[in-house]
Amino acid sequence: MINNTAMKYILNTFLLLVISTFSYAQSSPSTFGGGEYAVPHSEDNCLSEADRKAIRADLRINVEMLRAEGKLNFSDDREDVKFIWPLQKAAGFEWNSYYGISNYVDQNPTPALGDYYCNERTYNGHKGTDIFTWPFPWYMVDNDLVEVIAGEAGVIINKADGFDDDHCECFGSWNAIYVQHEDGSVAWYGHMKEGSLTDKEVGDEVTEGEFLGIVASSGCSSGPHLHLEIYDADGDLVDPYAGDCNDFNVDSWWEDQDENRVPTLNTILTHDETPDHGCPSINEDPHMSNDFYSGDEIFTAFYFHDGLEGTVFDCRIRRPDGSIWNDWSYTIGVTYNASWWYWSWFLPDDGPNGVWTLEADYQGVTVIHEFNYNVYVGVDETIIDEIKIVPNPSSTDFIRIEGSSIDAKIEVYDARGKLIKRMSNTPQLDVSELSAGLYYLSIHAKGETVVKKFVKN
Repeated sequence: MINNTAMKYILNTFLLLVISTFSYAQSSPSTFGGGEYAVPHSEDNCLSEADRKAIRADLRINVEMLRAEGKLNFSDDREDVKFIWPLQKAAGFEWNSYYGISNYVDQNPTPALGDYYCNERTYNGHKGTDIFTWPFPWYMVDNDLVEVIAGEAGVIINKADGFDDDHCECFGSWNAIYVQHEDGSVAWYGHMKEGSLTDKEVGDEVTEGEFLGIVASSGCSSGPHLHLEIYDADGDLVDPYAGDCNDFNVDSWWEDQDENRVPTLNTILTHDETPDHGCPSINEDPHMSNDFYSGDEIFTAFYFHDGLEGTVFDCRIRRPDGSIWNDWSYTIGVTYNASWWYWSWFLPDDGPNGVWTLEADYQGVTVIHEFNYNVYVGVDETIIDEIKIVPNPSSTDFIRIEGSSIDAKIEVYDARGKLIKRMSNTPQLDVSELSAGLYYLSIHAKGETVVKKFVKN
């Protein structure tokens, strides 16, 4: 008997085949898949009312203290607060984009849902904007790739750190920073990574765009995201997005408010097998790879936020000389907050060797990803007379390494630079499984690495 989950998968797969179209200029792929990435969502709110009550009490105490110290003295002619985007890529992080929006402020006081745009992109009682990281959010957390920054200048009026950040359910408290602005409004930045928060303390000023912490999943959180919650000077909840169904405030609180959906190709990647999207990081395996060899199966994957129904993206794989090895197009059949699509291909046996490129055009933007085809990526051969492979060349099934530590670790690469096997040095090294040809032995011993050529006859 098929359970509901299995039936839903079958129906969704059938729906994708019916309403999504694709065409190929050359060969067909060996596999195709993807679809919606369902952003994890807990039935619990990011913060309970008891949590909010305790936070507000702490904020009142700190605000009184800081006013007494002269750190929250605002002028009467203060300007309106306008936020810049509160996330940024870390230095060196080159993906085109890295996020999506899963939930806006719930404008409907009843059990029914309603966001500022008169849709239902929220959940009951939600009081903030949830910006999730995508794709591979745990990879981003582990490598500190997405930073929370101050959307507006102000003074830190509270700070919480030291709580677990690696889970996908309600667990403990969140790591957060609370900033009061010149007009008396306050922004709450929640769910950040333990130990990542700015060194600045309560009472210190932050400038617009200043680093606050790293996006993670602390507190009551179903996955890595920033929860941004804003209150005006009177303590009333603010929805930063202006829209026909925003009953909290008329004007936008963004310097430049985006459209409700901004269809974006976040990144394109190559994988050596189908990636796993899991939670937490121990169950997420991106299987990212940029090194492939003749006959390998390469998985080419495309990751979107707000990919719109009916929009088309065009894809290409180019050889090193710029000529097209394969190209195809795909029409997105359903609008999702986050989605991904992948095709796998068997690379040719005859090259050409070098750096190939995977490209995609979407909504006027071209995204490019490079990968290596038959490129030796090991270290250069180093000639050290005291380390020798004996016999070399060899027609036997066993060789030995002379002049190296008995504890040496050895990696065997073929002539293209593909790793064949790893082994530890022993008096007799078994190379019986190697076919005739040229190999490189990378020998790690006594803190050094040397590479020696070896020929099997």
